[in-house]
Amino acid sequence: MATKDVTRLSLMAATVGFGQSALLALVPIISGATGLDAPAIGAIGFLGALAFLAAAPAWGYREGGLRSRFRLLAWLMVGAQFVFLGVLSAGSMSAMLAFALLAGSRIVYSAAAAGVMPQAQAAIVRMSSPEKRHAALARLSAGLSVGRVLGPLVTLPGAAGLLPALAVMTVMPLALLASPDIVPAERQVAQQVERARRRWDVARAVLPLLGVGFALTLGLGQIQITLGLFLQARFGLDAHAAARWSGVTFMLVAVAMIVVQLALVPRLRGGLLRSLRIGLVVFSLGSAAAGFAPSVLVVMLGAMIAGGGIALATPSYTAWLVGRIAQREQAAAAGWLASVHVLGQGGGALSGGLAFALSPLAPFLICAGLGAAIALALPYIEPPRDHREAR
Repeated sequence: MATKDVTRLSLMAATVGFGQSALLALVPIISGATGLDAPAIGAIGFLGALAFLAAAPAWGYREGGLRSRFRLLAWLMVGAQFVFLGVLSAGSMSAMLAFALLAGSRIVYSAAAAGVMPQAQAAIVRMSSPEKRHAALARLSAGLSVGRVLGPLVTLPGAAGLLPALAVMTVMPLALLASPDIVPAERQVAQQVERARRRWDVARAVLPLLGVGFALTLGLGQIQITLGLFLQARFGLDAHAAARWSGVTFMLVAVAMIVVQLALVPRLRGGLLRSLRIGLVVFSLGSAAAGFAPSVLVVMLGAMIAGGGIALATPSYTAWLVGRIAQREQAAAAGWLASVHVLGQGGGALSGGLAFALSPLAPFLICAGLGAAIALALPYIEPPRDHREAR
């Protein structure tokens, strides 16, 4: 795959990340405009997450070239965003109607957005040579991270300038219309398509790597949900100070992940197994350093190191996963991985709170243990079909 095509796909991933994080930043504005309380807005977010979980693997089974798939996703996302913009601009309406419209908008948007990353990842895997695949997947993940960093900027203009910012947010998914026209290889050489493996064979091939993705996002979710509480308990900060330091930390972690994905991953040599092992060890060490940190600044540094480890590990296990199955199944497998990531972060939010109740240090120790345990288990996972990638 040409570098320009990877760049275009990365920009499209950025629009998805932007839409996801911008909504979180707009929660107070949504509440003020509609009268919905926090539980109602949380329920809308939960419905969107459920739609994402169901849709991500389903999009992988859709036939056709990448451009035709992205065209459908783009119009679904734009339509959903128009409804969202309309609710915020309509003025007074009943809370029940506002909830129904926003819930429907979020379900459609999440279901469509769920198809972008799996389809893009599968296209990169199919069209990239083994030696370039790892770096291309890292650039795609970096695009998603850039969008998530930029999303909250939609609130900067303030109330007076919010409508133009929301309009830009609404039309951003149209960037998907510029998708490269990548046709699945099985359509080009139909007579050479290999017969699909039995379901058990496919499950056996992907489950270990899905487990890696779930464990890492579970750990990340634990840190995200408990970091502010940890800063309060460890350093005696008040709620506002803890929230500020947490926000700054999350921003720096995102920046660190982008730098790793764009600058470090393309320069690594040694294959997927080595890159994944390094990423896991770095994640483990960063988590431990944050947990035992003597100051807030060291906590921030440890969190950045842990985030860098995840940024290094994610493209490695993604390429490993899709490299173990037939091409016709790769988009669906990438969709399952996206769903597992969402489940992992949700599970991390739940289990992190329970772990914190036992000890403020517990979530960080769990993360460190998960990274170390997975690193030790890697040699028992069968490498991709091209064995040279994983060695």
